[in-house]
Amino acid sequence: MNEIDKARLGLLPTLAEHAPAGHIGRTALMKYMYFLQTVRCVPLGYSFSMHSYGPFDADVLADLSSAEMLNIVDVTPVEFSGGYGYRIRPGSKADFAKRNASAFLAEYAKDVDWLFSIFGNMNSAELELTSTIVYVDRESARKEQRLPLSDISIRVNEIKPHFSRERVHGFVEDLNFKGVLIATVTDPVRRAG
Repeated sequence: MNEIDKARLGLLPTLAEHAPAGHIGRTALMKYMYFLQTVRCVPLGYSFSMHSYGPFDADVLADLSSAEMLNIVDVTPVEFSGGYGYRIRPGSKADFAKRNASAFLAEYAKDVDWLFSIFGNMNSAELELTSTIVYVDRESARKEQRLPLSDISIRVNEIKPHFSRERVHGFVEDLNFKGVLIATVTDPVRRAG
């Protein structure tokens, strides 16, 4: 097992432990890994691409399956109104995995704290939306485009039309205010007339 595999496996129970509820779901796991790698530059080695629920990499789910088989995490299906999901909690071998990744986890502990300070109380839909906003922002930055917040909102709303324009724009403004976005320019102030 290489160092990146050890880091990923140690990070899984760490994220579950740090979550306000003491567990996370698969959507949260996917988005947390995306935010850590993309926004905080934590070297996880994933290759995220846009998917129907936002940025996705199947390797995150493969790591989750490995961690479950190794008892690093416990994954339990749960029902809730409107569907089902998964509850990911630290497993009986979580401490072993965290010890194997202790240097990595210590180096990036502040990034995990940052992650939960910004995204820790968001539900799956909000994580889907915020991760898509970050994806659009980073794609714009990669193309060396600087966009007004309203343009980012429009692009995200085209990808995620099931979210209202007002809701998208509110999240864009909030992420920009918190310093998460990098390709934005402030919208011109509109004066009441």
